[in-house]
Amino acid sequence: MSIDPIDPREASAAAVQLLDHVAAAERAGHRRLRAAAEHFHLPEDARIDDRTAARLDAVMRMTVDGIDHMVRDDAVRLLTVRGQTALAQGLRAAGSPFDRVVRAGLFRDPVLFGELFARVRLDAIAHGLPVMIDSAGEGPTMVARLAQSGDRLVAAAAVAVLAAQSRRGSAVEGIPATIELARPLLARLAWWVAAALRDMAGAGADIALLDAALAESVRRAIDTQSELVPLEVAAMRLAQAIEPQGDEVAPLLAEAIGDGRLVLFTALVARASGLAFERVRDLVIDPDGARLWVVLRALAVDRATIARIGFALAESEPARDIEGFADRIDIIMDVTPDAARIALAPMALDAEYHAAMLALGAGA
Repeated sequence: MSIDPIDPREASAAAVQLLDHVAAAERAGHRRLRAAAEHFHLPEDARIDDRTAARLDAVMRMTVDGIDHMVRDDAVRLLTVRGQTALAQGLRAAGSPFDRVVRAGLFRDPVLFGELFARVRLDAIAHGLPVMIDSAGEGPTMVARLAQSGDRLVAAAAVAVLAAQSRRGSAVEGIPATIELARPLLARLAWWVAAALRDMAGAGADIALLDAALAESVRRAIDTQSELVPLEVAAMRLAQAIEPQGDEVAPLLAEAIGDGRLVLFTALVARASGLAFERVRDLVIDPDGARLWVVLRALAVDRATIARIGFALAESEPARDIEGFADRIDIIMDVTPDAARIALAPMALDAEYHAAMLALGAGA
């Protein structure tokens, strides 16, 4: 059966619309079948559980909606000021660009998807961590305590973490407000959203005027939002300001885990080990945990602290094997710091170089 649109001269408008709908439905059915086949053949350990998928979808929607609000509102204002009221009304009435950019493959970009996925996983694990109240009593939480530090650099960095955490909390709840992404990712999102709005606004012959307004709005949104410090960057700056050395590392890691500050925990490990934040974050969200334990041994973290961290992470999500970790703790402690550093050396290489090594290894 041909799915080409029928000649309008040979049928009524309603028939043409129906046949066009059939053609679109057939393409959509093929797309769904292909996606189902891809999902079915995924290995079990590569599948995303329903809860993570729902959270990831919510974060993606929030991110697109936030950029949509900024770009659309500003472009509508520009068009109105320039006397293009019909264009402004068309843009204002356009629907959400979310479904369109998703179908076009925006979130198939591994860097963008990886960033949002890692944030969702880290946030979910942090929320599942057991509350650990230190024997010291009812003092301020870790970051609040650091915000009161006599070291002005540490105090300022801690305040920045609190501010970034507050913004991130609002964003995760789905309030279109601030979008905290590295400038290249932010720009990619903004331009895709603008392109979707362009298609949906029905500008007709005035498309050049709409393009000018959208482009100006996108550039302004990128400049404004990229001035914000993401939580991950703020945490790394705090870790750098603290600069833990030797025996200082383990107590800080234990306190960060006990306080539920998993982003700061990741930053502290990254700073102490010399690894990139994103590299350490991948280890923290990995349910297997083996690579994280070796990193901690490279930092000469003691048995009690590793046990505390391991059991806290195991309690945070069912996928982690708490009994397996308990059985493995003696083997973990048998790894000397020197042996751990040698094993981890490839992870300290340039990220692209390391990725190429992994890809070649996977294809061997």
